[in-house]
Amino acid sequence: MKNLFTLLLVAGLFFSTLESKAQENYGNALNAFVSFGDNSSIGAYYEFQVHPDITVSPEAKLWFGKSQMAIGARGDYYFDRIFKLAEPWDIWGGAGIGFAFGDDKEDDLNFNIHAGGEYKFNETWGLILEIGGGSAFSGGIGVGIHL
Repeated sequence: MKNLFTLLLVAGLFFSTLESKAQENYGNALNAFVSFGDNSSIGAYYEFQVHPDITVSPEAKLWFGKSQMAIGARGDYYFDRIFKLAEPWDIWGGAGIGFAFGDDKEDDLNFNIHAGGEYKFNETWGLILEIGGGSAFSGGIGVGIHL
């Protein structure tokens, strides 16, 4: 009986350790941003996880008060495992490419780099802050909706 109790205790400790170290899923998230200043706009992208730490996303952006739009794609690397970050925090960096067009802007191809972070309030909602450099996509403040 003592051996059975010891076996159950060890098995319970083993499975509880596995559960606490389970890999987070970064895909199936809709992220929407608002940017202010000279580049005031609203944008969104939907993440698909392609590797435990990498997502790819289609992206779109509309500028306020202008007849301009940008569409593109981005890739992000999540640093949570490297920094040993636990929920509710996420930190990422990445790059994107997009095509901007409209009445007020000459059609052109744009590249950008970005870095961001998210604080998740619960399993569905999070607050995102992202900064970046590029003429079409440049981050902002937004919400993450995890589906």
